[in-house]
Amino acid sequence: MIKLKIFVLLCSLFLSLSLFADDDYEHKKNHIYKNLDYLNLNEHQHKEMKEILIDYRKKYEKFYKKKDKREKKLQELIKEEKFDKKEYKNIIKEINEKAVELEIDTLKEIHSILSASQRKKFSYYLQEWRVE
Repeated sequence: MIKLKIFVLLCSLFLSLSLFADDDYEHKKNHIYKNLDYLNLNEHQHKEMKEILIDYRKKYEKFYKKKDKREKKLQELIKEEKFDKKEYKNIIKEINEKAVELEIDTLKEIHSILSASQRKKFSYYLQEWRVE
């Protein structure tokens, strides 16, 4: 009987902790963390990289808000009686173009401050920089 009570108590604790973890999901979704320690940036590069990442975060948040609005428009298109293929395609294209533009602009800035060996190391982690 005591084992059952302990089991129920542990299950309750586990479930209550998982409920609290979901509250932070919204923050984590927009949280951008890029560990660049492997690049061994000098002080000047570190300062410039920090500025680039701050700017990237601002642009990313703005992009994400616009993306959410466009995603809602896509949902509305699906609800309509007649599916507007052209409008749907245009919205998807717009979202993707903005994402690629943000990614390219940021990577161009990063590229400009890295040495050749740092760029080589950075290239292995390029996928982490995809804007979605």
